[in-house]
Amino acid sequence: MIPDLTGIVLAGGKSSRFGANKALAPWRGAALVSGVVESLLGVLPRVLVVAKERTELMFLEKESVRVETDLYLEGHPLGGIRTGLEAIETRRAFVCACDMPLVAPNLISELWEARSGYDAVIPVWEGKRQPLCGIYSKICSGVIRTAIEDGQLEIGRLFDVVNTRFFLEEEIRAVDPEGRSFQDIDTREDFERIRGLAP
Repeated sequence: MIPDLTGIVLAGGKSSRFGANKALAPWRGAALVSGVVESLLGVLPRVLVVAKERTELMFLEKESVRVETDLYLEGHPLGGIRTGLEAIETRRAFVCACDMPLVAPNLISELWEARSGYDAVIPVWEGKRQPLCGIYSKICSGVIRTAIEDGQLEIGRLFDVVNTRFFLEEEIRAVDPEGRSFQDIDTREDFERIRGLAP
């Protein structure tokens, strides 16, 4: 358990390619978002879920889980990340999306161990940054607010401003050899494929 790290689950996307709210898709007898939250609670003491419609996800709330309404109506992850960072009590958060049910708890622990001296710790898998599977400090919130106000919604720009530790593929493979943590669900086909990968 990492007591000084809060989980933030982004559940405010439009799910346009999926055709329905992905967060509520059935997963192991519950909603997909429930599976993601419970997985994070295996290594983190608290999880904050950021949603556009808070009432849809109120069933998640308990002592260790809170649902927060996104500060931004637009469907971009920067707004959700800032909303979460503003709401948490810890200095840092692990951020992931509600459609990433295979995040490896050991990866979260390794990202945490790499945090010292950095404002963000972001995995790089197969040459691509994975900003929705990373650790962010509250310092990032102000930078994100300015970026949104300036209409700069590309999340990658954030890492040009804040002090970022890129967690490289060879480091990731030690705890997640196949990179399952970065599998996300965009379509129904993705959903069936990833459900088949789940242990």
